[in-house]
Formats: sequence, C-alpha cells, structure tokens
Amino acid sequence: MPLGRKKIRVLVVDDSAFMRKILRDIINSDPELEVCCEARDGIEAIEMVKIHRPDVITLDVEMPRMNGLDALRYIMKKYPTPVIMISALTQEGADATIKALEYGAIDFIPKPSSSISINMKEMKDEIIAKIKEAAKVPRRFLELKRVRLLRIQKAKKVRPSVVAKNVVAIAASTGGPQSLLKVFPKFPDNLKAGILLVQHMPPGFTKSFAKRLDSVSKIDVKEAEEGDVVEEGKAYVAPGDFHMEVTLRNGKPVITLNKKPKIHGVRPAADPMMITAAQVFGRKTVGVVMTGMGRDGAQGIVEIKKRGGITIAQDKQTSIIFGMPKAAIETGMVDYVVPLDKIADTIVEAVQKIVRGGGYGRPLSVS
Repeated sequence: MPLGRKKIRVLVVDDSAFMRKILRDIINSDPELEVCCEARDGIEAIEMVKIHRPDVITLDVEMPRMNGLDALRYIMKKYPTPVIMISALTQEGADATIKALEYGAIDFIPKPSSSISINMKEMKDEIIAKIKEAAKVPRRFLELKRVRLLRIQKAKKVRPSVVAKNVVAIAASTGGPQSLLKVFPKFPDNLKAGILLVQHMPPGFTKSFAKRLDSVSKIDVKEAEEGDVVEEGKAYVAPGDFHMEVTLRNGKPVITLNKKPKIHGVRPAADPMMITAAQVFGRKTVGVVMTGMGRDGAQGIVEIKKRGGITIAQDKQTSIIFGMPKAAIETGMVDYVVPLDKIADTIVEAVQKIVRGGGYGRPLSVS
C-alpha cells in the first residue's frame, strides 16, 4: 500500500464469535484493510458506528436483540455507510437480503458453512474485493431508501403464451437488485419481447429476487428453468451457479442451463447469455449493461452490435459501481448511455423500433 494512504476501516457485526474471527482474519490479511471494531448485534453495531465511524460495515442478517435489517435502517438514516450483508443460506435469509439491498446495502455475501476451509480462498477473495468496491461507492447512494414499490401482481393481465421474436438481454451485478427494482415496474404488460436477466447472485437468492421483481412488475418474472421457451412479456432470471444460454429447438428460443467454468469469476455470467441470445435473435436483440463491478457483458454487447441489435449502458452518475457499464462503453459498441430512470423507456422504445423493422440503434427519442 502506498505510503500515507489510509487503510479501509471495517466494522464486523455478527453474533457468532467464530464468524467474527473468520471475517477479522480475512479482512486483516489484506494490507489495505483493517477491522477497526466488532459488534455482536444491531444495538452494539449502532454504538460502534457512532464511536468509530467505519468506512465499511459487514452486517449479519439474523442476530438477537436487534437484527441486521433494523440496524441497517437506523445506520443508513443516521450514519450513511457502505454496508455488505452477511446472509444465511435459508429462504428467510434470502428474502431478508433482498430487502436489505432495497434499503441501501451495497452488496451481500452468503454466510459460509462450517466446512469453510473448503472454499476459503474463493470466499476470501470475494470478501476483500467487495469491501474495496463498497468503500468507493459515492455517498449519494448511501441514504436510506424509502421503498414504496407497490405490489401489483393482482393487476396483471392473463395473456396468451406467445413465443418471443425479440429479446432484451440484461446484465447487472453490484447495485443491480435495487436498480432493477426501479426498472422492471416501468415495463408495460404488452412488451413485445422476452427478457433474459443475469444478476450476479449465488444459489438460493435468485429465486427470492425473481419473486420480488415479479411482485412489482406488470410482466411475469420467474427464475429460469431448463427448457423454458422464451415468451413475450415474460422475464427469466438466471439461477445462481448456472450459466443461462439460449438455443433454437423446433424453431423456438429455449433456455438451457449449464455449469461450465466460471467466466469473469462468476456463474451465472452475462456474456454467454447475451452472445447466445444474439445468435438466436440476431438484430432483434436489445443488450443492456447496468451497474456492477468487473467487465461481464462487454463481450456480449459486441456480439449483439455485430448482429445489428441495439445496445444500452447505464451512465456513470447513476451506477453504484461503474465497472461493467464502463467496460461495455469502452468497446465502442454501445448505442445509448442513459441514467437509471431512462433505462426502461429506452428499452421499450428499442423494442418498438425493432418491431417496426428498424435496427442499429439511433435515433430514439429518449435522450
């Protein structure tokens, strides 16, 4: 670490002494990081934040006295700080984690099992990388999110199944869940395209996230399954730990899942989904890269553009982490760079343009 550069100070919050030790050892092993303080529950966490003002917090979800969600709400309101949730691999843990991301947590890490030594190296690298990225997040993303997403499931229209002729391929990572929850409610129920979404998440969390998106969307959203036919007005979320691809089967676009090696260190990765979508749908593909660390989706954007599709990237100002959109933009193959609140409108207009027989992006009316 360069001389004079301060270490990133981390507060570790967990009711398990074993987990606190694991996290402390991992964090302190990196020369740019240090654990400045620890807490056993949400009440202690709030006290530690008041006293020490850490740069980043790792926050357990399930704790006695005050749980992680309640502590997060208080901290984000009074002492906005980048928070990474440590989430149990249970349905309750997954649901709570999705809520935490809506409330302003930057990211999450699944709590390891007792056989932690098996995947210690991989987990160590992930924790260190996420803490360093969280420390860079601009303060404007750290206020408590006033979540007013209406559940509109009852208002959904029952529509006949129509095989999609057009597709929207979306890539997102860090910051994606809270951003996508603002995009999906804006899609009309008569969208003339299927949607394929890769959101970097481990197993157990993608189903909960798909249900949350479905509850706020006029279109149907589900976790993708092997053999799903891509249909208009439906969105398919890649399941954790599976790459999602598209193939033609009996003339229909069909989703296939596989456990091929990780790409960019992740599975699911967006590139194989976007590349195969472009191969199947050609110029009737809209590619979208949203907030996230790394460069997943950039290769997919190139392939979509080569085949005459329309490409979109989220702008820097509204991206919690600008890594993925930046990598996509740097390919020179992105048609539109737009803020978060314009992404849905740009997608809808792009699909309308494709339906009318247009292609190659410009010009749309969305600025």
